[in-house]
Amino acid sequence: MQGINWDHPVRVGAKGERCINGPQDALQYLSEWPQGGWFYERARNRCHAALERGESLGLSRKAFIGAAIECSFPIAEDEISS
Repeated sequence: MQGINWDHPVRVGAKGERCINGPQDALQYLSEWPQGGWFYERARNRCHAALERGESLGLSRKAFIGAAIECSFPIAEDEISS
């Protein structure tokens, strides 16, 4: 299950200090968040699907970015357009 990475990591934080490399990192980071929402749940589902069933890594990455934006976590600008 480990070792599956996105083509480009997602940098989270005001200065991009946290680097999320793939769905496993994303699930770990999501577990640290204080609350969930629609995008949060979608990100969890997409990351699990990518790890367990080999579904789209790109969709899991986009879902994670959406969850971070929903929770008002800063995302490096170049990450949003990727």
